Amino acid sequence: MAKKIRSKILKVTDKITSWHFRLFTYVAKKSKTSFIFTVFLLFLALYEIFEHFIIPAILIWWGFFK
Repeated sequence: MAKKIRSKILKVTDKITSWHFRLFTYVAKKSKTSFIFTVFLLFLALYEIFEHFIIPAILIWWGFFK
């Protein structure tokens, strides 16, 4: 049972990772020739930082002091 759940989680994680890789690769290639894609790449990078560092830090802080 646990192996099935782990397998499903790994499949979903792999899909998300491959989607992120394709998106960032495409936008990075386009950003070399387009200012709009450069701004979009900057927005994506800032969003990823926010999503993976700021939100968890806020949730941890909220959990300790709530």
